[in-house]
Amino acid sequence: MTTRKVSAYFRILGKEPEHQDLFLKVDKLNEIQQSLLTIIPPRLAEHCAAGYPNDGKLTIFASNGSIAAKLKQISPSLLQKMQNLGWEVTSIQIATQAHYQASNTDHFNPKKRNLAQSGIASLTQLAASLPASALKTAIESLLKNR
Repeated sequence: MTTRKVSAYFRILGKEPEHQDLFLKVDKLNEIQQSLLTIIPPRLAEHCAAGYPNDGKLTIFASNGSIAAKLKQISPSLLQKMQNLGWEVTSIQIATQAHYQASNTDHFNPKKRNLAQSGIASLTQLAASLPASALKTAIESLLKNR
């Protein structure tokens, strides 16, 4: 399905009364994330995501402890900057989210990974020893497209 078709579907779905609240929250979360990207240093921004604000408390999820520690150091200035942007935020909580980096970047920035020579040899040997099957075809395809 193309992006255009998906966007049209979401526009229609967003107009349905039972989904309007959800789409409003998603839009607000997206706006908060975009605001955070403008105030957090770029090297940190790529490793964090905004949570939905609750009672004036904004949670920022960091990919690991070192990013979280740096965010905690600069959280007073982040709070001030968020308030200057017009967000009704009274406190910022920093939390780590295990495997955030892996789960969010692998799908958006696919990198072609090279197999080591030993891996190629092992897969070739495995494919040769297998009877005709879907697994053998998949391994041969992997080796051909590496």
